[in-house]
Amino acid sequence: MTASKHAFFVCYSFFTCLTFYLIGLPDYYQSWPFWSKVVLCFAVTGMYFSATVYSLRTFWKDNRYLHNSCWLAFYLTLPLFIYDYLLLAIYKELGITFVVPYWYLTIFYFSFWIQFPAIALWLNRKSLGNGSEDNNHGAEV
Repeated sequence: MTASKHAFFVCYSFFTCLTFYLIGLPDYYQSWPFWSKVVLCFAVTGMYFSATVYSLRTFWKDNRYLHNSCWLAFYLTLPLFIYDYLLLAIYKELGITFVVPYWYLTIFYFSFWIQFPAIALWLNRKSLGNGSEDNNHGAEV
């Protein structure tokens, strides 16, 4: 991956995390009822199914879906954890125990490492099953 692509994904992850933080203001979703946090987790997971397919087909042209999905997971989990750690563990002095009351954030530190490669495997199977479909990166005919 090129240096410019790494820089792009650092910015992508920063603005993704910032967006979720701003939506959760004033207390990073803590005042939301439990059911709404569950709905949010399902909504984000669902949103990232299509975003992952789009990202894997758009940001990389090499059709190395599994490899690239790991880069995508890396850039959307490690920075998220670092930002949350700085804000919650250090600034709000919760220490690493923030992962329990902020479980709806913690889920994504791990789930993207399962979800993104699973989507990549699906894309691989789809491209193998249809032969040349991915030569046009999935555009429907």
